[in-house]
Amino acid sequence: MKRLYVVAIAAACLLAACSSHQNSEQDHSADAHDHHGELGQKLIQYTDTYELYAEAAPFVVGQTTAVLAHFTCLADFKPLQDAAVSASLNVGGQTVEAKAEAVSPGIYRLPVKAIKAGEGVLTFHITTGNDANELLVPVKVFADEHDAHHSLEEEEAPSTAVGFTKEQSWKIDFATALPQHKPFGQLIKATARVEALPAQTHTLTAQTSGVVQFVSAGIVAGSTVSAGQQLFTISGTGMGDDNAALVYQTAEGDYELAKAGYDRMKQLADKQIVSQKEFLQSQNSFEKAKAKYENLKQNFNTEGQSVRASKTGVLEKVWVKNGQHVAAGEPLATLASYGKVQLVAGVQQKYSALLSKISSVAFYCSNPGWRNLDELNGKLLSVGKRAQDNNFLLPVYFEADNSGEFIPGSYVELNMTTASEKEEVVVPVSALVEQQGNFFVFVQLNPELFEKRQVVPGSSNGYETAIAKGLNADERIVTKGAVMLKLASASSTLDPHAGHVH
Repeated sequence: MKRLYVVAIAAACLLAACSSHQNSEQDHSADAHDHHGELGQKLIQYTDTYELYAEAAPFVVGQTTAVLAHFTCLADFKPLQDAAVSASLNVGGQTVEAKAEAVSPGIYRLPVKAIKAGEGVLTFHITTGNDANELLVPVKVFADEHDAHHSLEEEEAPSTAVGFTKEQSWKIDFATALPQHKPFGQLIKATARVEALPAQTHTLTAQTSGVVQFVSAGIVAGSTVSAGQQLFTISGTGMGDDNAALVYQTAEGDYELAKAGYDRMKQLADKQIVSQKEFLQSQNSFEKAKAKYENLKQNFNTEGQSVRASKTGVLEKVWVKNGQHVAAGEPLATLASYGKVQLVAGVQQKYSALLSKISSVAFYCSNPGWRNLDELNGKLLSVGKRAQDNNFLLPVYFEADNSGEFIPGSYVELNMTTASEKEEVVVPVSALVEQQGNFFVFVQLNPELFEKRQVVPGSSNGYETAIAKGLNADERIVTKGAVMLKLASASSTLDPHAGHVH
């Protein structure tokens, strides 16, 4: 409760600051326009790069109309800056030009003088560096003020509308977008255990019997080791049978003896003092002794077996204690890499027929929250055909990259969405606000006016929610900053002539 109180105070301060900013800009309001007592028009256009929201009195032949244009960069929904802006009005092939004056970041005033009545196109030209963009808006130029007055009708804003100026939205994390209209199947919720991938784990085993000696005190579970690093020594000193040190010393002696004999026989064979058969027998004995010695030399020395890390990774588990006697084949330690992990989800058996139709998967990570499987370069590995013994749930195996999101051995929430042929209106979960158990979205009436509308949410995959009722796919909504609009709606009453007043 204390945290919500602090958030509410911060939001109120932000809204008060925005209101103060509005009051400080009354100077260009006088030169531009005031919505009270005057019929105006709002010009709205979107490209892949910019949002245009312009306000102007009706265009009348022979009169100069002040157009107040607001440009928002859609990449971050912040105001356009450091740009050259101009406009051209074309009616029936006749064009007039207008150069913009920068009022404040993102806001430009353009004096446009119409010279011909009729349907036309007002084109805004934006140049930033070497990049040039155009926004085309259809407009109508009237022959006189009488026609303009009777042709434009002021629309009453709904009682649930909330005014939120461009300056306010530019100050917060804000965005709008059209809902997606796409197939959205059933949601399956589950939990998944984070494990190392089987292919990324390796168990080091004793190749001989003996007593295990740890190379250092740092050989403990969780420590990071490098490929080739020595971890243990298995010594058979003092033991009669399976004495690794004795086997190694014997193999080394046999190798040295066979090598000396081979070198001598080779010299005699070169002088044809011994037969070819005797030389080949000596060579064969030497190669056998060498192969045995070289094989033992990789993992053994005069102290016994030397156990080294097969790869760089983390010691997931150490199975033995220092000084413990082990037999050949017993596990010593398990080495794992966590750059990729396996997530094993347990799913209720009632969903068994749907598991073959999984279309999207999202995991809830402690940081940064819900992540899509595709974002983690992941994939579905397999769906178990047999229930687990301990909980009777069906196992579903996934693979995903891990850059710190997952802690092996822990559990994470999992949302699976199945494929569906039925298309639904889908919005980001950040677009929904809750109030007393009901859910709302803010539908954009214009870039500074939003309708608070109740909707009925359907299934959700954690980062997207289907809207069962209350929203159409062609209605632009607030996708970021909806909570701030909720606070604004609770702290102010909308002017019936609501719009943009600087």
